[in-house]
Amino acid sequence: MLERHKRKEIMTTNQPQTLGALLRAARLGAGLSIRQLARLAGINHSYLVKLETDQNDNPSAAHLQRLADVLELDASDLLAFIGVEPSATLPSPRVYFRRKFGLSEAEAGRLSRIIADYTKPPNQGDRHS
Repeated sequence: MLERHKRKEIMTTNQPQTLGALLRAARLGAGLSIRQLARLAGINHSYLVKLETDQNDNPSAAHLQRLADVLELDASDLLAFIGVEPSATLPSPRVYFRRKFGLSEAEAGRLSRIIADYTKPPNQGDRHS
């Protein structure tokens, strides 16, 4: 938890101006080498070097998403550097689960219902100690 807080502090105090600076600050805050981050994100080491040194002017949104996942960053912060605006509305949970996890329609429906049930406010009569 402290490590995550430290990482967020690095991100908010320095306010990197380029994608490369943002990635480098997040990577260093996470205590990762370039090779470690590349391996964890499933991208080529040289590709990451070019991103961090701002030599890649057309980065892949999929690669940025994977880097955001590994570095525990908001992907929209990275995607904004390549002109991708976050959607104002999120897809329905069922659609999200199918896309993100490759679930079948039935599996996504079950998971969606579980979450809906979990987030329902408790009934007045359902008092659990």
